[in-house]
Amino acid sequence: MRKATETAIKQAIGLGAVAGLRAMLAPAVLSHHMSKHPSSAARLSNLNFVQSPITAAVTKILSAAEIAGDKVPSSPNRTSLPQVAARVASGALVGATIFRANRENAYRGMLIGGASALVATYASFYARKYLDKVPHVKDWYVAVVEDALAVGSGIKLTETK
Repeated sequence: MRKATETAIKQAIGLGAVAGLRAMLAPAVLSHHMSKHPSSAARLSNLNFVQSPITAAVTKILSAAEIAGDKVPSSPNRTSLPQVAARVASGALVGATIFRANRENAYRGMLIGGASALVATYASFYARKYLDKVPHVKDWYVAVVEDALAVGSGIKLTETK
């Protein structure tokens, strides 16, 4: 297996998982990175829009709104159908983009990123439910740690060569 393929798989799994934690964060991180370091392979595809500085700005704003909205008690459950669909679609988008940028099959990346987002959505849901039962651990604190983990790992994954 080519080194680029291995890297693409790792990034698609990782950013797919980030999408499972925060739906808009994975596209925001990837779009920011690709707007600064464009891919000639992605430029020649329908996924070229991800490299646009406008896409990077819009996804950052949407990601910030999602992170703020998660702290509101009335925010929807991440396992509701619209939430799961958004997270899987986000993971599929970043997976396809990563694979296309590495001259790999975008559909394979879509499947890997989407599947990773689905697993991370439910894993993070049950982790938060468990942590809610731990004495002196407030959901708000868990959410902030989850945000930091998602942002940090997303940035690190896009820097991986």
